[in-house]
Amino acid sequence: MTSVVFEGPGAMFKPRVSHKMHEKCQLADILAFFRQLNTLFNAGTPIYESILIAAEQTESKKLQQTIREVARTVASGSPLSDAFAEHPKVFQEEWCQIIRGGEISGSLGETLVNLATQIDEAQKFRAKVKSSLAYPMTILVVSIIAVTVMLVVVVPTFEKMFADFGKELPAPTQALIALSNDLQENGMRYLMYIAGSIFAFRKIIATEAGGLVWTRFLMSVPIFGDMIVQASMQRFAQNVSILLSAGVPVLETIDAMKGIYSYNPVYQTAMKKVAQHVGRGGNLSDALASTGLFTAFLENMARIGEQSGTLPEVLGELASFYRTKVEVFAGRIASQMETILIALMSMVVGALLISLYLPLFEMSA
Repeated sequence: MTSVVFEGPGAMFKPRVSHKMHEKCQLADILAFFRQLNTLFNAGTPIYESILIAAEQTESKKLQQTIREVARTVASGSPLSDAFAEHPKVFQEEWCQIIRGGEISGSLGETLVNLATQIDEAQKFRAKVKSSLAYPMTILVVSIIAVTVMLVVVVPTFEKMFADFGKELPAPTQALIALSNDLQENGMRYLMYIAGSIFAFRKIIATEAGGLVWTRFLMSVPIFGDMIVQASMQRFAQNVSILLSAGVPVLETIDAMKGIYSYNPVYQTAMKKVAQHVGRGGNLSDALASTGLFTAFLENMARIGEQSGTLPEVLGELASFYRTKVEVFAGRIASQMETILIALMSMVVGALLISLYLPLFEMSA
């Protein structure tokens, strides 16, 4: 075997054949892994060897270690979806369910391509939503910091100055000074109370009953509830379209949706009802209508898709439609939050300044 040696004036410039590894597992690494796995499958490479080869190609040390553990699990006889499910911090439950559907239908390669496309679209969608909500969240954090600094630093300075006046302070000023003193004395205690309440709340909603009640409450809140419903429609349409396109039967597709909706117990329960209806011989559109949790537009379009035999294609179009609607809802929420937060910040800062300068105004009068 001959080796190539670079000599001459350009020997210092080395071709970038290998890439630098990084520690964390990024979404781009997972996308590349799925696409490489599909290429190897289509080339006729056995699944175990495909996983090992794909592991060597990734630039993430964490993902590489995880893939090798997946390969060992597959070598022991477990399906690929079950091997992925053992690593929920890397492979989401939704992805495992879609891969399981591809295994059932015997079209794993095509399923991986569709899954990679879905992950890529979801990444871009989340980036748009985060960018819409970033500015209102920044305003909220800055407002809290500004008010806290005024209460802890500015108000005590004015309190010392007011003590030299020898006159009774106005009621708003007295209330502000009392609030400042209480915050200085018990601030850490209040932080502990807040942290404990957050911890207890997360424990409660982690239970089945608590999570169901909390999700129902969120879905009943104006605008926020609308966005949750629209996002759930988008997730249903996209995942069902992928599974049906891969040849997974309708009933098994609905069973997979139970796992995909694991983050939302309301729709997870609805999928159980839909599965029972379809299992008794009913069609999908009527099953969705029986839950009362799906929009009339999705139900009617699903009925049209069933009648025309183009249900996967119709649901694919619906997924794009609802993705756009969710982006619009996110922008609307961000705009309203921005207006409300600016108004509240102005009112709070204005009240603080009036309370501080009210004694000075009375003395000058």
